[in-house]
Amino acid sequence: MEDEASTGPLVGVKVLEITTMVAGPLAGTILADLGASVIKVEGLTGDPFRNVSPQHKGMCSHFFAVNRHKHSIQLDLKSEDGRAIAQSLAAECDVMLVNTRPAVMKRLGLDYDQLKQANPGLIYVMITGFGPDGPYEDRPAYDQVIQSLTGAMFLQSPEGPPAPLRSFFVDKFAGTAAVSAINAALYHRERNGGQGQFISVPLMKSFAFFSLVDNLHNHCFVEGEEKTGIVNVTRPFRTSDGTFMGYFQTDGQFQQICAVFGVENLLEDERFSNPIKRVNNSAELWQELEKGAIKFSSDELEAIAVREGVPIGKVNTVDEFIADPQSRHLECVKQYETDEYGPVRVSGHPVDFSGTPTNVGGIAPRAGQHTDAVLQDLGFDAERISELRAKGVIR
Repeated sequence: MEDEASTGPLVGVKVLEITTMVAGPLAGTILADLGASVIKVEGLTGDPFRNVSPQHKGMCSHFFAVNRHKHSIQLDLKSEDGRAIAQSLAAECDVMLVNTRPAVMKRLGLDYDQLKQANPGLIYVMITGFGPDGPYEDRPAYDQVIQSLTGAMFLQSPEGPPAPLRSFFVDKFAGTAAVSAINAALYHRERNGGQGQFISVPLMKSFAFFSLVDNLHNHCFVEGEEKTGIVNVTRPFRTSDGTFMGYFQTDGQFQQICAVFGVENLLEDERFSNPIKRVNNSAELWQELEKGAIKFSSDELEAIAVREGVPIGKVNTVDEFIADPQSRHLECVKQYETDEYGPVRVSGHPVDFSGTPTNVGGIAPRAGQHTDAVLQDLGFDAERISELRAKGVIR
C-alpha cells in the first residue's frame, strides 16, 4: 500500500512491522516520515500502547506519536492462516521490523532464517532487550531496567538516590539506531546484488553507546591513573522572574559570562582561576553567578547574552518551547489538521532534506483499519476475507 502523499527519500520501500510499545513503532514511523510504506501487524487485541492515557476520541496520544502514517492489519499469528498471511507480506517487503523474542518468531515461522528463503533481499531487524543470545537472552526488559543496568541512573544522580531519565530514552535511541542500520543495509543491498541481512538492535547495547560515549572517560585508558569525579558542571540559575541553564569552558567564555552577569570580581577568585578549579567548585561558582543574574529579568538577560554570544538558555515548559520562535521556525513541533481528531501536534522530523522532503502529517491508524485493503493487495477476495474474519484469524 503506497501513500501518495509521501515525498521522502525512501518512497517505494516497503516495511512490515510486528512491534509494540515504543522502540519498534518509532523506527517504523521514522521510516514512514522518510517515505516508506509501513504495514503494522497487530494482534487481535491491538498494540497495548493504544490503551495508555491521555486519550482523545478513542486514540492514545502516545500511540499516535509513534505510529503515524501506518497501515494496520490485525492477525492472529497463532493460527496457521494468520502466520501464512504474515509470511506472504514478508515475502513482498524490503524491511521487516520485530521486537518479539527470537524463540517466539522462530516458533511462528517468522524468523529471518525461514523468511529469507522466499525473500533473500529482506532486511530483518530484531529489537530486543538483550540481543538474540547470551546469558540475558530470555530476560524481559523495559526502558528503566536498561537505564539501571547501564549505569545511566547512577550517572544522573551520583550524590543521591539513583534517578531515571524521565523519558523513554532507551527505546527512542534504539528506534533511531535501528533506522540508521536499515538505511545502511538498504545501501549495501543496492550495491551488492540485492543481498539482505539480519540486524540485531539490543536495547542494552544501543543505549550503552548513547549513555557511555562521553561517560567512559575514567575507563578509556585501562592503565591510566588520572580519574575525575562525576560533577554537575552546569546548574540552573535564577533570574528575577525565571530560570536558566548555561555552559562555558574556556577562560574567555568565563570572562564573558562574568561581564554579562556583572560579577567581574569572580575573575580574581582563586576558586575559579582555571577550568579544572571551576569544574571542581562548580556548585559555588553557579551560586555566585546567580547573584548577578537575579538582578535581571529573563528577557533582559537573554537579550544581553545573545548580544554578547554567551551560551545560556531559558528553562522552558513544553508549552513555552512550542511557542519559541526558533522552534516554530524549525517546525520542531508540527501542527496540522485531521478529520478524525481535529488539530494535532507531533514532533517534527529531526532532519531536513532539500530534494526529498519528509512528511510528518499522517495519522495513526485504528486497530485493523486496513486489514481488508492489505489482504486485497495480496489477492484475497471478499469471500475469503469474510471467511478469515469469521474464523477469528483477522479483525
